[in-house]
Amino acid sequence: MVPDPGWCKLNTDGSFVNSDEAGAGMILRDHLGAINFSACRVLYSCRDSLEAELCACMEGLSIAVQRCDLPIAVEMDSLEAVSLISSPDMDPSVYSSLVREIEYLLGLRKTCISHVARTQNKASDCLASFARTQGRTMTWLGAGPVEVVEIASMDRKDVVTD
Repeated sequence: MVPDPGWCKLNTDGSFVNSDEAGAGMILRDHLGAINFSACRVLYSCRDSLEAELCACMEGLSIAVQRCDLPIAVEMDSLEAVSLISSPDMDPSVYSSLVREIEYLLGLRKTCISHVARTQNKASDCLASFARTQGRTMTWLGAGPVEVVEIASMDRKDVVTD
């Protein structure tokens, strides 16, 4: 799905195998599917997949609010992470500082956050896996690794044909 005109879309994903093998991926696109930035980050110390998802969201939002002045539609394939972030209740878990930071970043701009199927989050999943398997932290402005550019290109074709 693409955001409405006048919005940008941030997809984030975490990839977790164990505490020493985790990564975060994020990609920001405009309403036509053009890439604003894509990024990946190795997570050197991570408790579990939920923490990887939250780290990816926080990292993606921190870059997105600097790279785009438009409202941001955040999409994640972790229902648990979206529920934690969206909950009006105070989070008493070990993730409370991450959740509060994400809420702060969401408050800097008009935003919405939603859960999407894993199949709708392929580009950020690819970036998170790249970070985890390659041990890399990188940011691409207006581009990304070949696989991510191909995924974004296929998404753009879907926008043009719809």
